[in-house]
Parts: sequence; structure tokens; C-alpha cells
Amino acid sequence: MLQHPAAVRAGFAEGAATFMVTLRGVGPEYWDRHGALGDWTTRELAAHTLRAFITIDGYLAAQPTVDRVLADAAEYYQTALSHAGAHQGVAARARQAARQLIDPVGEAEVTVAHTLALVAATADDEPVNTFAGQITLVEYLATRVVELGVHTLDLQRATGQLPELHPDTSAVIVSVLSSLASPVALILALTGRAALPADFNVLG
Repeated sequence: MLQHPAAVRAGFAEGAATFMVTLRGVGPEYWDRHGALGDWTTRELAAHTLRAFITIDGYLAAQPTVDRVLADAAEYYQTALSHAGAHQGVAARARQAARQLIDPVGEAEVTVAHTLALVAATADDEPVNTFAGQITLVEYLATRVVELGVHTLDLQRATGQLPELHPDTSAVIVSVLSSLASPVALILALTGRAALPADFNVLG
């Protein structure tokens, strides 16, 4: 457990609120503009970010497909990122989802409200059957806070909004991502003793 379940839930709820504020702040001229994340359009990035909510519903209802139990959010990322073609698959799903995202704000409001209600009604230790293995809801929720928060920042930067997250959301993201990095490298960088490599990326 990287953080207390209540902290993860708070980070998710606050991340959802910030995401919705961000979507409402996107001007119409941005939605089909490329460059939001690599060559992605803003619509594709928004559709991908919505999967932070959609996958919760789908994986809670799914049957186990992989005979593996994941200990926490860090192991989920380590396993998921080890799959060949992981990033290409993410991009393909984003493009497909974007083609169906006609009203980004309206559709997001419905999806987010549904998922928040589902999460509130589900126990922390409920099994979630992901493609990488089975994990408890609260640990999977921590990975969704990372995806939601990081891509909300991407959306804000791509659409001329001030990049900001609620402290509850930021705390979960930093906890998960720092668990994937060398603690020594982070300590040296955070104290100004050494710079991280230019291409440093724990999700690379």
C-alpha cells in the first residue's frame, strides 16, 4: 500500500473535479488541433484521459484473464509497461475513442459521475481484473489518479490553461511515480545536487 485508501480516494475525487474544470475551459478551436501530446489531438487526449474512469467499470465487471495478483500500483505499472507494444496500443485506443467522442464535456460529465458513484459504493479491497493481473480497487485507483492527473496537466498545457492539480491528487501521483524511480536519483535532484537525465521518464 503506497498511501492510505482514504488519501487515494480523495486524490481521485479531486482529480476528477480538476479534469472537468479543465475540459470546460477548452476553447472550441482546440479540440481537433494536433500536438496536445506528441501528435495527438486534444480530443484524442481527452478521450484517453476518460479511460481513467471507463476502465474501472470494465475491469470491476471482468473475469480474471491473467493468473497473477499484483501487490500495488507500482507493480501494476511495472507489469503493464513490460508488455510489448504497450504505448502503441494506448495510442490506437485513444484514436478510436476520440472518433466516438462528439460532445467531450457532456459525455465526460456522465462518465465521471457514474464512475465516482461506482467507486464510492465499492470496497477498497474489491478485486479488479486488469489485463496485467488482478489488483485491489484502491491500488488500481491509485494508477487512475496518476493517469488522470498527468493527462489533465497535458490538457491544461495544450489549451493555454494554468497547469495545476489539487494537493490530494498531486500527493498520490508523486507517491506512485517516485516508487518507480531510483530514490537516490530523486533525492539528489530534489536537493539540487544532481540533475535528472534530459529524457528521464519512469513511464517510458
